Amino acid sequence: MISARLIKTLEKKGFYLEFPDYPNNEVIIEILKQENLRLNYALSLFLDSFDYDLILSKLNSSQKKEFNKIIIIAARIYKKEGIWSNLDEIIKNNKIKAYFSKEEFEDYYSNFKETKIQTETSSQKIIEKQSKLRLNLDLNKSLKTLFSPAKIKIIEKIFNHEKLTNSELKYYYRSISNINKAVLNPSLQDYLRLIEISKKFS
Repeated sequence: MISARLIKTLEKKGFYLEFPDYPNNEVIIEILKQENLRLNYALSLFLDSFDYDLILSKLNSSQKKEFNKIIIIAARIYKKEGIWSNLDEIIKNNKIKAYFSKEEFEDYYSNFKETKIQTETSSQKIIEKQSKLRLNLDLNKSLKTLFSPAKIKIIEKIFNHEKLTNSELKYYYRSISNINKAVLNPSLQDYLRLIEISKKFS
């Protein structure tokens, strides 16, 4: 099994692994069995789809009571957020009743909102990292097309503001600078763009 530490290390480098989803029913049961209030706040995130009877059959009486309360809280949160769910139907069909304070509802609601924001932010960061990785791959591919490994090494030193040796500096002006100027020439870019366009119709 891949450790969480290794997964985090890979993600920092822009490498993301895809894993199968953990079924909602299993997540809900596992969280409730922990009997941890902090973990219970997460349950409202998993109540968009679940098997009520199956979950209830796996819980003791206190866990069932907690689950029913969270279902009613989640139903109110979903309504407030404009999220569709069948929680009202589950509550009605199973005659679910529970008491909770206004403060308790606000705690669940604020945790729900905070988690949603963090999820959206995290997703955006992943997209940005993946885009950056793709750009780096494209850049490296283009560099390898134009330059030898020795030339790329010198280019990278310049990019990272590292001082070149006298021989590297001479090599840059003799073998790299002219290629750079050619690539940056707008007339050449326009000419090659026309070549690429014309090639499609030839």
